[in-house]
Formats: sequence, structure tokens, C-alpha cells
Amino acid sequence: MRAIVVGAGLAGLAAADLLHREGVEVTVLEARDRVGGRVWSVPFAGRVIERGAEFILPNNEAVTAMADRLGLSLVRKGTLYGDREPRGAEPVTREDVRKAIARIASERARAEGARTLADALATYRLDPAVAKAIRARIEVSCAYPADDLDASVLEETGAAFGSFDSYTIEGGNDRIARELVAALGNGVRLMSPVRRIAWSENAVRARAGTHVAVADAAIIAVPAALLGSITFEPSLPPELTAATRAVRYGQAAKLFVALRAPAPPSATLSVPGRWWCYTQLGADGRPAPFVGAFAGSPDALERLEVSSGPERWLTELAQLRPDLQLDADTTLLSTWHGDPWARGAYSAESATSSIETETLTRPVGALSFAGEHTAGRWHGLMEGALRSGVRAAQQLLHAPGR
Repeated sequence: MRAIVVGAGLAGLAAADLLHREGVEVTVLEARDRVGGRVWSVPFAGRVIERGAEFILPNNEAVTAMADRLGLSLVRKGTLYGDREPRGAEPVTREDVRKAIARIASERARAEGARTLADALATYRLDPAVAKAIRARIEVSCAYPADDLDASVLEETGAAFGSFDSYTIEGGNDRIARELVAALGNGVRLMSPVRRIAWSENAVRARAGTHVAVADAAIIAVPAALLGSITFEPSLPPELTAATRAVRYGQAAKLFVALRAPAPPSATLSVPGRWWCYTQLGADGRPAPFVGAFAGSPDALERLEVSSGPERWLTELAQLRPDLQLDADTTLLSTWHGDPWARGAYSAESATSSIETETLTRPVGALSFAGEHTAGRWHGLMEGALRSGVRAAQQLLHAPGR
């Protein structure tokens, strides 16, 4: 059997990997000049940083299993992803936030019927300053405004609270992608954006520029925002098209700044700014010589004037963390909304435009679909991307007649 995979992010490569190991002849078509998609590791300040997806959390079983199979080591960052110190607004301690989250968890039924995150938080009648800190934290993690975040995000893994360790792949998270590609040999074509796909019940033709790939089936592993840029012949079912258009994406930015003196691991949340910053350990177990910052939601990016460069953010970072010795001449600013092959950071659980996972994951003829936006409760994560790719490959392998 032959298969085409459109997209060489973690979802597409996880699918291609499983198909290849099952004896399928796989061709991967990728629009960019690199693999990894929204996982992108680059050199900075003598180390490796993550322009995209960064944190591996303890319950990310698919990521850790994949790393183990590929012989990749996990590095403990020391950064407490789920335990950030709130600053910049009314005084609130991390203990205040922990107690409030524990109360929410024990009184989950109180928020039944709430539509949005903002509505759900209001039902608990928390101290206003604590409620603001929790709302800010979740908006940052989801990269989306609380007034349209579904109330269910209180339970999502991407907004997890707690004093658990976080990890990264030694040498960069995109080593997962690079190792998977190495096993595929010449089966990956870069700079090959797919513009047209002709499909039936048992055949697919994908056109990428002048190249035409022909196969028995295909897995489409691109962000939902990009699916409309591909012409399908015949057209995809209306319900799938509608579900794809309904997916909303959070907007986020990351800023990395070199440090003149490395700082121990830390996690600090700017409550009014809707961003957080963190210092971490390197692979050698010593403090890394840089600080990372992450801003979530369109309002946060606009207020930080991200489109004009890092200057405003640098000023706010210096005010939030006066203890850090910033080297303002060595910075890297990363965004996704202007990337033509992403158009956003990751999918968000909108209250007014929900993610229809069942529709998004239903095969259509010889086509199956993958991507973090199809991963249900794991959406928005590397974990979800990998799980979605495996699921799509299994659908293809177990389809009747194949």
C-alpha cells in the first residue's frame, strides 16, 4: 500500500512513522524548508531554545514514549510550569492560587451550566484578586480570551496547576521530528505545499507545485486554518468543512533574552499583562543563561506591541523581574500568527465555536485527518499532535479493504 502524508509536523510524522513501520510506502509533503511544524528548536545564547511548543508535562505519555523509542533524553527544566508567582496586580500568593484551585476541583459541580471560563470562575465567588490571577493564568496558557473560552478549560491539561516538574528534549524538542524523518529516508519532500488533492474511496492524487504524488490513501495533517487553502476534488463533506472553519486558534508570542548572569529556575506571571516568564536549567543541570517569556491572547500581543519588536516587552520584563540581569542586545522574538503555514499558535476551546472532534476525525473516502486540533482533550499540545497522527494512521491501516 502507498500513502501520502500532507504536513511534516509532529502529527504528520507520527502518522508517517507508524505507516512506515507497518510496511506502507509513505511520501510526506511539507510546505516549509524544515520539519517539525510548530515545534521549532533553534540556537540561542549558546544553548537551544524552543520557538514553538516547549513544555513536556508528566502526563504527556505519548511524547515520553516516543522520546524513549527514539533514544532521546528528557531534561528536567526545573521550571514549575503549573506554579507561577502572580505579580503586577493586587497582592496574591502562589498559596492563595493553590487553595482556590483546590476548592474549584472539590466543588466542580458549582460551575455546571457555566458557558465560559469567566462565567465559571464567577460562580465560585473567589477573592477578586485571586480570581484575576487564575483567569490570567488560564488565558495565557490557552492564548485566548476568557470571555470566549469554554468553561471546560478549567479541567484541560494545558492549563494545569501544581508543583510538578516540566521537561524538554535534550538538544531541542524538534529532535523528535528530525529522528522520525531520518527513519523515512527519501520519503520526505520539503518546500512542497499541497494545493490540490483529488480523492476517491481508494485513491489519492496530491499536487504540490509541479510534483504529483499518487497513492492509495492520504493523511492530511495541517492546521485547520490551512485546510481551506487546499482544493479537494470532489469537495469535502459540508459538515467537515464547517467543523474545520469553526476551529479557533489562540495567538501567542515568545521572547527570549540572554542573561549576563544565569538565574535559578523560576516562574512568574504578569497578571495584568497576560504573560509569564521563566528561567530554567540546562542539560548539565545548571541554570541556563537566558530567560523565556510567553504572552497569550491577541490583547496581550497588542498591548506588548509585539508587531513592532521586543522593546515594550523588554521594558515590562525588567519591571516584573528586576532581579534578572538582562542582556537586551541579545533577544529573539517568535510569533505564529504571521506564519502562512500556521496562522496561529494552537487550537483554543471556544465557547461560541466549539471543536467538533468527532467530525474532524472521521475519515472521508481515502482521506484521514490529523493535527493537534483533532486530539480532543489533548488539543493544543505536542502530546495531542502525536496522538492524532497515530490515530489517523490506525484509521488508514484498519479501513475496510486495506
